[in-house]
Amino acid sequence: MGKYRINPFKYYSIEPDKQSESNKVIIIYHGWGGSALGYRDLAEELAGEGFNVVVPEIIYHDTRQPLADHFESKTVQAYFWETIITTIDEYHDFMKTVGIDKENVILVGSSMGGGIANGIFAREPMIGGLVNINGSGSFVLTEKLFRERDGRGDIPDQLKKRLMDYDPVERKPGLSPVLLMHGDSDAIMPIEGQMDYDRYLKENRRHVDFRVYEGVNHQITLEMIGDLICWLKIWVK
Repeated sequence: MGKYRINPFKYYSIEPDKQSESNKVIIIYHGWGGSALGYRDLAEELAGEGFNVVVPEIIYHDTRQPLADHFESKTVQAYFWETIITTIDEYHDFMKTVGIDKENVILVGSSMGGGIANGIFAREPMIGGLVNINGSGSFVLTEKLFRERDGRGDIPDQLKKRLMDYDPVERKPGLSPVLLMHGDSDAIMPIEGQMDYDRYLKENRRHVDFRVYEGVNHQITLEMIGDLICWLKIWVK
């Protein structure tokens, strides 16, 4: 997996091991406190199945203004949504920089990366597909659940308005296929965010697959990876 830098962006990229007729590109967004290189194994496995894969470095992670301690509570509260929103806003320029047509993109995100992928997908109706793993497509609801869990007060009006501006459930959904995956025992990212987005999509369109994994906490299992690959083989032409 090669590393590339085209200011201000840094990313990893890998081409398929075998000849593929598909011109689709899978873009993987990692989770909070993770790293692009941490998804090398998944990227290589997908490349082994015939897919082109790109893994961007995300703002406030890796070498892009990294934070001292991602898991200090005040840091999470200050930067979690800011990271998601900034990365959503960067998407158009990133696509132009790397020279990928938006309609050829399949977005795959894990945890925070699932929120990023979901937020981009909601703003870009021509994108080829979305896979959200242990993330959320309902931003205001998820922040409400975070605050209930942490014993914090109601969402401030300014933050709520900003989240609503990016919230996938506040936007008309596109028609590209969607795969949502979540462990039913996730103690980090509430499954209700996925459930609400699944409900919203199914009220408005088809080709939505929501898979819940019994006894799975906040992790990507081998079963999830297998289901992801099977889904890609069905929908990525």
